[in-house]
Amino acid sequence: MKKISKDGFTLKMLSLALPIAFQQLLVSCAQIVDTAMVTSLGNVPVSAVGIAGRWMFLFNILLFGIASGTSALIAQFWGAKDKKSILQSYSLALCLAFATGIIFNLLCLFAPRLLMSVFSEEEEVILAGITYLKTAGFIGIFAAFNQITCLVLRSTEDVTTPLITSAVSVVANTVLNYTFIYGKFGAPALGVKGAALATVLSAAVQSVLIAIICIAGKKITCARPRMYAGHTSEFLGRFLKVCIPVIFNEAIWAIGTNIYSMVYARYGHEYYAGYTIFNSVEQIGFVFFVGICHACAIMVGKTIGEGSSEKAYSTAKRFIILTPLIGVACGAMFIAIRHPLLSSLNIETQIAYDTAAGILLLYSIWLPFRNIPYTAIVGVFRAGGDTRVGILMDTVSMYTISIPLVLILGFAVKADFIILIAAMYLGEDALKIILCLHRFRTRKWIKNLTYANHEKSA
Repeated sequence: MKKISKDGFTLKMLSLALPIAFQQLLVSCAQIVDTAMVTSLGNVPVSAVGIAGRWMFLFNILLFGIASGTSALIAQFWGAKDKKSILQSYSLALCLAFATGIIFNLLCLFAPRLLMSVFSEEEEVILAGITYLKTAGFIGIFAAFNQITCLVLRSTEDVTTPLITSAVSVVANTVLNYTFIYGKFGAPALGVKGAALATVLSAAVQSVLIAIICIAGKKITCARPRMYAGHTSEFLGRFLKVCIPVIFNEAIWAIGTNIYSMVYARYGHEYYAGYTIFNSVEQIGFVFFVGICHACAIMVGKTIGEGSSEKAYSTAKRFIILTPLIGVACGAMFIAIRHPLLSSLNIETQIAYDTAAGILLLYSIWLPFRNIPYTAIVGVFRAGGDTRVGILMDTVSMYTISIPLVLILGFAVKADFIILIAAMYLGEDALKIILCLHRFRTRKWIKNLTYANHEKSA
């Protein structure tokens, strides 16, 4: 403990992790409020929004892949004090994110029935989901700008601006949800369409606020146009070499989770409503791991950029050890509050309630193990420049073990819903944990990305 205090690890970790975790907590609380408001409309709207949300989730995961790959570069450039490379990476990431946002918008506008039919055969659920997607699709450009810019700011150790703008966006989203879902303050009662409209407008509010703060505060993202341009073919190649594997990694993981949801949704809207409610509650615990993971990425990436490979390894090791300890604490918290929390949500049926409560108990028990791969892959390996290894780990654990297991249990065996979730956790995480810890000990993930013509390993 004296060593940790002496080298400033704890203070630095907390100064980064707490604002990021608090920002994520605000977003998660807003999602619970959203879910509570939609829950009052009944199981069909909850299920429809949950299914439509799988496509929103896929879109956000793709954006996160772009941002995460870019932040791996930027954290190291930050350590090397290379501002021009930071801005060039930011501009390339924005181009990729905007293109992704436009594609998402077009799919929601012109193919919403196709998107909903992938997960559900219930017509009433499909129709409600179509209504949601046609409005929610307009979030594309705003979400792209928000996520990329916030990740760049965090990677350069500005965690305050993302926190402030997210807080304002969450408050706006809550007020707008109340206004448009129920028809308050003279607005029409739009139901699930109102929830989608509130999501889009609150994202737009955050985009405007980010732009204002960055310009007024002369943040690193604000510079003369020539600083963003002038990419060499070598730089573009290096950027794509780092980012494309991360985007692909996030895509195959997100597609895998959507395959799970396709199976879950076939159990009927009551079970899927319970699963949707659980997902919202789950995010409360996940905020701590988001904070730890991003703090890890920033500290490890910056240290490697400064040329201190051994310090990067020791820093990363502390985060790997810290993750399951936080999991124990969060799991105990969920077990203690799960019934009072779920009882406050006015869930329509007992099946939906029991499903949410059962999954939450299972998740709480498994939580000490669940996020070890998350910290290792996203927080350590990517920050170290090792962006390809996650593809192998997710492909092996999900597509050769977990997904086939869930498909067999869901379609052939028709196993109990809770058993289905347990099989998914065990099938996906057990092997991945072993692979991550082995890769970590080899130190092969430490690669210096700040050198133009070569990668410097530890």
